[in-house]
Formats: sequence, structure tokens, C-alpha cells
Amino acid sequence: MLADFGYTDGYKKNTAKKQAGKKTHFFSKFTKNFDGEKNNSSNLTITSQKVSNDKYLKLYKIKSTLVDFNQDTLENSINFTKENDNLFFNFNASVYETLKDNYEDKYEYIFPEILFDKNLFSNNNLGNLDLQTNLKVNSYDTNKFSNFLINDFVWNYKDIKHKSGFMSKFLGNFKNINYETKNIDIYKEDSTSEFYGALGYLAKINLQKTTSFSEHFLKPKLLLRYAPGAMRLEKSGLRLDTVNAFSLNRLNSVNNFETGLSTSIGLDYNIKRNNSNFDFSIAQVINAEENDKMPDNSSLNEKLSDLVGSTKLELNENIDLKYNFSLDQNYKNFNYNEIGATINYENFKFNFDYILEEKHIGDQEYFKTKIDLINKNNNLLSFETKRNLVTNSSEFYNLSYEYMNDCLRAGLVYRREFYTDSEIESENSLMFKITLVPFGSINGPSFN
Repeated sequence: MLADFGYTDGYKKNTAKKQAGKKTHFFSKFTKNFDGEKNNSSNLTITSQKVSNDKYLKLYKIKSTLVDFNQDTLENSINFTKENDNLFFNFNASVYETLKDNYEDKYEYIFPEILFDKNLFSNNNLGNLDLQTNLKVNSYDTNKFSNFLINDFVWNYKDIKHKSGFMSKFLGNFKNINYETKNIDIYKEDSTSEFYGALGYLAKINLQKTTSFSEHFLKPKLLLRYAPGAMRLEKSGLRLDTVNAFSLNRLNSVNNFETGLSTSIGLDYNIKRNNSNFDFSIAQVINAEENDKMPDNSSLNEKLSDLVGSTKLELNENIDLKYNFSLDQNYKNFNYNEIGATINYENFKFNFDYILEEKHIGDQEYFKTKIDLINKNNNLLSFETKRNLVTNSSEFYNLSYEYMNDCLRAGLVYRREFYTDSEIESENSLMFKITLVPFGSINGPSFN
């Protein structure tokens, strides 16, 4: 069992701290594993989170293995899971409390939520058929209620090998959505049953070239996808990437399903040389017609989606580089760029991430950097920063010193934070911190 309890008594100049008084927080997580026979296990988790003020986590920089001051939702839940080779069962009951300023009702109740996943059959002739059933009863915003029962059948046919060298397979996804709702605009209030389905044909060819010092693998691929009917308007969705471009359920929504006729084309390219490895993938989706009910950020509402790509270069076991992008259908403008670098040596660690989102994907540009220096005496010096390039301003600086051993981490943390919250001013803070592994962290009061 993990527990994190904190207490603060004091006065600070921030608007949210103008009333002196006692502030507390309590976070706990109880986990019990019930190991059964081979490949048969069960797990019970009870989570409890409580703070005395909505701004408390950010004001006092509470952070441990159980909580992070950047989170904006508290959770109190009971979760039970049982699984074996061909069955997965999960039961969940939760109460969520938002810490955001704007809400109609700060509480959301989910009871029950049941997920059942079972392999119905698997053989050499017909392939695999899986059933996933999801029951979820949800109430929020005071008077909004939903009750969903969803059945998903996912079929993967066996691989078909052609004399030309191509490999292909048939894919299927059938979804049945049953629901009742109240005061939710996008759904009917009467008991409703909806049926969606998609069939796909995936074809690919594996090409290989071997030289005296490297191996090259090239895999062009194509997915033909057809889903009849009409879907509901979807305002949110995942950004298109080189993986979900070849999925029948690109929308990845429990209670909605993408319809229409489309073709996905792309390729994977890999080079292996000694200790280095290079991966490159690109993909694009061509729709027969525009689908204005798909979310804008996915670019799947257009006939021609963005051209998406991903690159990863492992120079050796210590240095990794990555680059992901989304190129507009005009092949001139980038709507998304993500650059990352990781350098990991025994006494030095460096992480860098840069993200740019434009047009329909988003409106943000920032970079994050973290540097860790570790000496032979288990002393750790860390520097971390995040800078918003849209507003040309820094969001925070972290400078910390810690002593570490197998069961204890103790040190000082200096933080310069710049808030957009009207009740929390920018501030410098110095904090003493102790982490008892694996129990969590104890933070001393912040000195401004």
C-alpha cells in the first residue's frame, strides 16, 4: 500500500493563499495481487485522493509517486481486474472531482464500468475473432446522464501468401452501441441501438537487402477500408499517425465509428547496422468523399489527409533521436513537428523535446529540456525547463540537488514557475524533499 499525507500551516502572498489556515492533502493507493494458476491472475486497486483546496497541489508543489501538482482531477475509485490466456475482465467504480475553475458540477460519477474481452475462436482457417463488451453508467454536470452498452467484434483473417511475394489478409470490425441518455445534445434520449461495421483488405510486401555491414528492410503496404452508414459528429479524436492510419477503428472512440470508403497507403523502412538502428515510416489516407463529421485535428475530414511520418535513429545504446511530422495535403506546409533527443550515459542524462502544432492540429509550440548529472557518491544535480514559443515565455525552471541510495532520496528543489492562473502569481520557491522508496515523498514548506 502506498500513502502520501501532507499538512501545511502558513501565509503566502498569492491570492489563493491570502486566508491563513491549515491545508492538508491525502493520497493513498492499495493494491493486492491474487496470483492463481499459470497465466491466471487477479488484481484489486483502491485509490483515494483528497485536498482541502482546489489550488492546493499547485500552491504547495505536491509531487510523489501518487500525485502530481500538474494534475487537474482527483480520483476515488475501486478497480478489480481478472485475466487469463483468452479472457479479460475489469470492474471499476469511480468518483472524479475536477480542480479546474470552469465547471457546472465539479463531480463525475461512474458506476459501474465493466469491460469484458474474450477470444471467441482462433484457428488456421478462419483466423481470430475477439469480443469486447463495455458497460458504462455515467452522471456529470448535475443533470447529465448516460448508460452505454457496447459490443465490439474484431476479426483478423489468416495471412494469405501470394506467388508474387505479396502477403494479404482480411479484417473486420462490427460494433453495436446501445444507450440511454439525458440532457446530452449529441445523443437521443430514447433507448437507442446503433450498428456499425467495417471491412478491410490489408496488403503488404516484405523486401530485404543484405550487405556485408548492414541489413535493409522495406515494406510497402496498402489498406482498403469500407464502412457503410452515417456516423455522429465527432469533435475530438487522435492525431493521425503511421500506426492508426492502417487501423479499421482510426477514430478510437468507444461510442462512435468512422464511416465511408478509403484507402491507406504507406511504407516502413528499417536499416540495421552493428549497434545502430534506423526506422522510417510514412502514411496517407485517401477518402472517396469528404467526411465533415470527422474531427478536424485528424485531417480525415478531407478527401486527402495529411502525409504523416515518423523517424527514429538509435545511434548506439546511449543515444536516441526521433522526428515525427504531419505534412499538409499540399506537401508544402508542416502542421505538426516533434523532435526529440535522448542521451543516456552512466553519469549524464539529457532529454530534449520540441513540439509544433499548427492549423487544424493545434496552436502550440514549445520545448522541454532536462539534464541530470550523477557523480560516484550518488549525488544528483538536475535542471529542467519548459518554454512556450508562442508567447515567448518560460513556464517553469527546476533546479534540484539530491542524495540517493537504495531506499532514500533527499534534497533541495528550487523552482521558478510562471502561472496563467489569475489566482496564482509567478513565484520562486525553495523546497526540501524526502522520498522513501517505494512509499512516496514528503515535501517541506516552500520558501518564496
